Formats: sequence, structure tokens, C-alpha cells
Amino acid sequence: MSEEKVRSKFELFVILTAAVIAWMHDGYSLVIISLLANDLKTFFGVGDAAIGLTISLQFVATVPGAILFGELGDRFGRKKALIISIAWDAVFSASTAFVPAGEYFLFAVLRFISGLGVSWGISFSLISEYFQPQRRGAAGGLVHSTFVVGYVSAIIATLLISPYGWQYCFLTALFPFPFLVLFWFALPESAVWAEYDQLTKEGKIEQKVRIKELFSGRWLKITVLLIILFWLCEAAYHMLVDFAPVFFEYLFAYQGVANPGNAALFFMLGLMVVAAFVLFGFGALSDYIGRKKAFYLDNIFGVVGGSLFGIFLLLSFNSTMILVASILITASFGLHGIFGVWSSELYDTELRASANGIIFSVARGAGFGGFIVGLISDALNPYETTAERLANPFVSLQALGTGMLLCLVAYIGIMIVLWFVPEPLDKTITALPKSSKLMKP
Repeated sequence: MSEEKVRSKFELFVILTAAVIAWMHDGYSLVIISLLANDLKTFFGVGDAAIGLTISLQFVATVPGAILFGELGDRFGRKKALIISIAWDAVFSASTAFVPAGEYFLFAVLRFISGLGVSWGISFSLISEYFQPQRRGAAGGLVHSTFVVGYVSAIIATLLISPYGWQYCFLTALFPFPFLVLFWFALPESAVWAEYDQLTKEGKIEQKVRIKELFSGRWLKITVLLIILFWLCEAAYHMLVDFAPVFFEYLFAYQGVANPGNAALFFMLGLMVVAAFVLFGFGALSDYIGRKKAFYLDNIFGVVGGSLFGIFLLLSFNSTMILVASILITASFGLHGIFGVWSSELYDTELRASANGIIFSVARGAGFGGFIVGLISDALNPYETTAERLANPFVSLQALGTGMLLCLVAYIGIMIVLWFVPEPLDKTITALPKSSKLMKP
């Protein structure tokens, strides 16, 4: 094998590893709070609404974080912005381990600050600029599926470490630092961005304020449409996932399982395996049938699964069918694997990192899915303490599940908005703008 091919394979490995670590860590640090929800409620003396608000505030923080790190990624390069954003998230996520008992406000503030470290838009810009259109969807789906690896890792950490104290689970959020050393020395800068940077230095392309560009002129319509579409997707996801471990703990307690908490975590492990397969599968499928068609097809699982979830939770209760519906709903998460490459193909190189980060972060930050579900759960559940709710699991899971059922409204909304979002005509990614021939409704 020639030296050039060896170098190319190594660069591919490092680029994929960087994108994987970025997104995996995002998943790990954001979902671990969901897995430790009952421990945190007891430690800080708060209810579901407070934990849901904390989860949602992390996502609100990703909006200014996306503006900051997206601008850095578009102006100074994908590599440096990606490394700094991962380090930021890791440090502030780990710092929550030192919050004393009863200081919920300090805990919430630190979680909010950790949410500023947004790497999603940068990492998906990097891989979209590296891969050709024929493999871009599969690469995007593969990287997005590693969010599941982060989730599974958080579950394993919770099972193994939380018996010694929930604080130690948060300290494990520092795991990316050895990889950051590798990325600093070995991660190549995007060749597309490097060419764009050279053109700006030569005065052939004018530097712009990205946030202003995204919400004006020819970009306004597509930016708003993508925010609405991704917001509906994120709202559905977080209405389901943020309290899923707690919901399944209630469900297994109702079924009489000896250790419902661990049973819930193991069931979540199974769901995450399903999610990993569909994230990659529908990302790859989008390379063949188009981003929009694959998105639409996968969303059908959400509509069907959400409908069954509501029927067997509220109309004709059946705990086994609720678990089946949960698997079908999980299959709908594959549409998230199409996000990054779709938006990357719709924007020019000068806006790509900012567009990816801002659109996704505004959508995720505006969802407030966890907070809304927590409010509904607290309003419908007459029991206040965690012990009381576990002792009355049927009432608790119906109260929590009623809030989670709002996901069905979001899935139906996705079907409507999809009609207006364009499929990119030209999926090639170059340094020069190509906006004039980019889109067709």
C-alpha cells in the first residue's frame, strides 16, 4: 500500500474518531442526568419539573454555544473549534460532581454552562466536507449512531458507579481528554474549509456575520423551515427519552420486577441498540432514495408507535404492548441520522458550521420536552416523593406517560413540515458558494 493511501486512511480514521467522540460525549454528558434523575431529585430535594427544566436548560444553552462555536468553526477552522467545544463540555459537565446537597440552583447553572460546548454542527460539517455524496448519508448516520454509544456508556457507568455516589458518574465526563491530544496533533483541517479560507485571504470571498446571513435574504426561508422541522423532531425525542428511564422503572415496578431501576436501564440498553441500527440504516438509505424520502419513511414509525403507546397506556392498558410501542418509536429515531448531511448540503461552506450548529441547537433548545413532560407528570401525580411514586407505579407511569404522549403531536407535525423542506439538487460540497443552483422545493 502506498504512503499516500496509508495517510489517507489514517486521516479518515482520525476525522471519524473526532466526530464520533464529539457526538458520543454530547450524548453521554446530556443523558446521564436523565439516568440519575431519581438520585438527583432525592439529593437536591426537587421534583420531576425541576429535573426536566435542568435538562431543557442545557439545550437552551446550546443556542448561544452554537452561535459562538459555529462562528469559530466557519471563521478559524473546524479543527480548533471542535477541540475547544469538546473540552468545554467535558470540564463543566464534570464540575457538577462537586455541588453540595440542596444546592439545586448551582447544579442547574453548571449544567447550563456545560451546554454551551456545542460540537454537533462542527463535526457534521467536517465529515460532510470530507465524504462524497454517495457515502455522506451513511457516514452521517454512523456518526449520529454513536450518540447511542454515549447513551449506552452512560447507562453502564450508572450501573457500575452510581452505587458509590452519583457524583462519580459526572466525573467520567472527562474521558475525551486523551483523544483531544490526538486530535490536536493528528486531526487534519477540512480541505474544503482550507480552500475557502485561502479565498477569503485573497479577497475573493468576503467574511460575513453568519447569524445575520442565516436569517436574511435567500437563506431565511430554509433556515426557518429546518428549525421548525428539527424542533419537532427534537421535541418528540426529548418528550420520550428524557424521562424514559423513570417511566420504565415505574412500568417494571408495576409488573413486579425485583429491581425495576436496573431492569429499566437494561431495557434502555436494548432500545439504544435499535436506535444505533436505524440511525445508520436510514442515513445510508438517504444516499439512495434522497434525504427527504428517507426522513418521511422513518417518521412513519413514530406516528404508528406513538399511536399504539397512547392506546395501550390510556385506553386499553397493556404493559407488554407499551414495550412493543416503545421499540417502534425508537425506530423513528433514525431520522436524526439524516439531519447533519441534509443541512450541510443545503448551505455554502462559509455558513455550514454555523448553520448546522444554530439550526440544531435552536431546535433542541426550544423543545423544552423534558420540562413539559415533567410539569404534566407533577400535575397529574398525587404522590410527591420518589419512594411514594415507586410504591404506586400504575398512577405514576400513567401520569408521566401522558406527558410523553405529546410526542405524537410532534410526529404528525413533522409529516406536514416535510412537504415544504427542499431536497438539495446539487449535493457536491465546494469552497465556493453555489446557492443559486442549490435548492428545489
